[in-house]
This record gives sequence, structure tokens and C-alpha cells, in this order.
Amino acid sequence: MNDLSRPLDSSPVGSSPHPRAINELPVRAPLLRGIHHLAINTDDMRTTLDFYVRILGMPLLHGLITGVGAAARAVARGNPPFDQIPHYFVDMGGDSTLAIFEFPQSKAPKADRNSVAGMQHISFAATPARFVEMQERLKRNGVEIMFGPKVVLPPNIQSIYFFDPNGIRLEISADMSGDAADLKVVESVLMDRATMRRELGKISDDSAWIDLMLANMSERPPLYPGAKMPAG
Repeated sequence: MNDLSRPLDSSPVGSSPHPRAINELPVRAPLLRGIHHLAINTDDMRTTLDFYVRILGMPLLHGLITGVGAAARAVARGNPPFDQIPHYFVDMGGDSTLAIFEFPQSKAPKADRNSVAGMQHISFAATPARFVEMQERLKRNGVEIMFGPKVVLPPNIQSIYFFDPNGIRLEISADMSGDAADLKVVESVLMDRATMRRELGKISDDSAWIDLMLANMSERPPLYPGAKMPAG
């Protein structure tokens, strides 16, 4: 029986923050179950909740004021380093939630979303009808669509990009030729193996590693074989 208290790799403790695992079996299905929550920060909770709950239509789920001892929690868990701040959750669909912390104003700098390790943007999936509806909701509420609607993955997966009140880049994507009852998000972006091998070859000439990556691909057939996201 496996000892579940032991790590999956045998690297010495402290040798690397992400040591390479050994004796891994191919994984052809996700080990996790999608997004539990994405956490974002604001210095204006009311405006942010208004945007996500009223304009984007994400029902409010939970709200609280955090406790004291934030400095210790920040070190141990990566929590915000501020005591007694508002912390809210909204339902963003698909059994996933969005978590929002309110930082004291002028106590934290604005993030550079294009920096290494920064969150570049959040993308939400939508049905074709909702994709059109969300564009109208944004326009009615004075939210500028910065890019799109535009096909981002052939034949007809479209996206729009815009910003929330905190400057966080958001995207809504929809397969405009797809099935509204079953979005098939995974299959719609899944590449065939030959195309994937060519793409992996652009970042590594390690054939063993490429074979390992391919062994971990889903065995489901791509919804759109040969489709690639356009460069740029």
C-alpha cells in the first residue's frame, strides 16, 4: 500500500521548490476537478462586487472579514498580509468560484500583469448565446471591450477581452459553432498528437521528454483536428 504521507519524488528536502517527480504513470485525464476559486485583490470591494455580481451576473456566495495574525498567515499560506479585511466569494459558473480580497487603499502597488509569475488574465467559458448577451451587458454598463469579438481558435471559437475595475484583464470565450448544451471546452482546444509533437519540438529537442508529454495527452479525439491558435 502506498504511504500517502510521503512525497511523490525522492529529491532531498529543500533541493528545489519543484523537484522532478519519479515513477509517474501517464496521466490522460485531469487529476484535479477544474477551478475551485481564483483569488484577486482590490482596494474597492463595492465597485468590484458590483462589476462581477451585477454586470457579469455572478451570484454572491460568501462574505466575511478576515481575522488577525495576517503576517503569519502570509508567510505560511500566502494570504494577504493585512488584518481584518473583507473577503468575498462569487459563483462564476461550472462549479467554480471567484474569491476577492479588499486591500487597504494605497497599501499595495498595482500589479504588472505582464511580469513573470503574474496572472495574465482570467478566461470564462460561455455558450454562444451568452457570449452575445455578455457583450451587450458590458456595453450597457459602459465597460469597454478592448479586443474582439474575434476568432482565437479555428474554426469559430471567439473571444472578447476587457478589464475589471482593478485593471485585471478578463476574457470570455465561446465556440460559436459548438453545442450549447455541452461546451466541450477541453476537446475544442485539444490538438492532435502530430501537431502537438511539432509544437513541443519548438521548445525542446529532448525526444524522451516530448514522448513523455505526448503520453500524458488525453486519448479523446480533438473536436477540431489540426486547429491552432494564431500567433500573436
